[in-house]
Amino acid sequence: MDRLDKMISEALDDEDREILEKIGWEQSSLDMAGDLFRGKISFLNLSLIFGQIVFFCIGLYAAWRAYHVTEVVDVVRWGLLATFFMLTAMIAKVGLLPSFQANRVLHAIKRLELQIALLAAKR
Repeated sequence: MDRLDKMISEALDDEDREILEKIGWEQSSLDMAGDLFRGKISFLNLSLIFGQIVFFCIGLYAAWRAYHVTEVVDVVRWGLLATFFMLTAMIAKVGLLPSFQANRVLHAIKRLELQIALLAAKR
C-alpha cells in the first residue's frame, strides 16, 4: 500500500475497511494470471497459451535437431526453424499482455466504484 491507500484506509470505518480488504488493494501476479482465463476472451487467451506451448515445443525439437546434425546446411535449416518457432512462441506470450493490463484496469475501476458506493451509502 502506498501513502494514498493508507490515507483512504484511515478515513474509512471498520466495516468499509473490511470490505475493501476482501477485494484487495492490489492483485498479485498469480491472481492476475488466473484472471486471464475468466471472462469473455478466456478462450482466446487459452488458445494463445496452447499455441505458445506448441510453438515452444517445436522450436525446442528443432534446436535439438540442429545440435545433433553434422552438415552445415542442415544446421542452418534446423537453426532457422528453431529461431522462428521460439520467436513465435515469445510473440504469442506477449499477446497476453493487453489482456493482463485490461484486467488490472478493470480491477482498479471496480475498486473505485466500490469506494464511491460506500461514500454514497453514508449520505
